Amino acid sequence: MNTTNVTDRRRHTRVDVNWPVVILTQRGAVVGEAKNVGVSGAFILCRTPLLPKEKLKLIIMAPNRHSQSISAEVAWSNPYGSESEEEIPPCGMGIRFTKIAAADREFIRQEVVKQLGAKISRTAENR
Repeated sequence: MNTTNVTDRRRHTRVDVNWPVVILTQRGAVVGEAKNVGVSGAFILCRTPLLPKEKLKLIIMAPNRHSQSISAEVAWSNPYGSESEEEIPPCGMGIRFTKIAAADREFIRQEVVKQLGAKISRTAENR
């Protein structure tokens, strides 16, 4: 998959995270990890591939914050994964938030701003 094209289509910036998640679907619960997040979606690694357009409830467990319950859908799915873990590589999915509480959206926005600010500060220090 060409990640440049995916990034170019995003309206909102994402930042790297390693947040545990639980994905609730009609088929049951799936445990995974958010690898990047922005105010409109996230990239999730998990062992059970979901289908594009599949509706779900995403429980995000960010550090130092109560869990966030967000309605979402699978934007795209790569069932073959890209990061080998044990014997079964996890799959990756782009998740689009469809309903998110204002406080949860603000928390994610602040996390993006905080991480981007830290990157800008490090870049300025290295000049």
